[in-house]
Amino acid sequence: MWQLRGPARTWWDNHVAMFPAGTQFTWAQFKEAFRAHHIPAGVMRRKLNEFLALKQGNNNVLQYAQVFNTLSQYAGYHVNTDEKKQACFRQGLSSKLQDRLAMFQFNTFSELVNGDITQEDAHLAHKAEKKRKAPAVGSSSSTLQRFRLLQSAHSVPHISHNGGTGLRSNHGVIGHLSNHNYRG
Repeated sequence: MWQLRGPARTWWDNHVAMFPAGTQFTWAQFKEAFRAHHIPAGVMRRKLNEFLALKQGNNNVLQYAQVFNTLSQYAGYHVNTDEKKQACFRQGLSSKLQDRLAMFQFNTFSELVNGDITQEDAHLAHKAEKKRKAPAVGSSSSTLQRFRLLQSAHSVPHISHNGGTGLRSNHGVIGHLSNHNYRG
């Protein structure tokens, strides 16, 4: 039988004594009796509510799966089949992953988690590739800077005495060349 010691062994011996001699217990029966004796019903309800409210949030899929598996031990009939476990897991995934996996069916919960991790890794690789290819904003090493020319009718470029660049019209300096989006 199980290797219980100390108070746990005493509890089990007393539990077994309430049944006819030679009664065999399954693992499920042992867990049920153990939880009923050692884990208060209020804690079980609280953990079940945590499980039912569980969302991936900012966690990656692996972190979410670890918390999901830990709390699923309190979820009973909500996860007593692989199909139900997959449905609960999908429900807590980020909407982006839910959308990407909506058309996929997995044979097992493990396959679902692996598929989610694969999708997440592909998405992260895509984001990294986009970031790598994006031009550096505000960097002196970026490609040619673009200057916005503010002008009115009949204006011509003009170099002022202080070294600035501006536009001169028949009425004096009306604007300037800038590498910023200046709105005057």
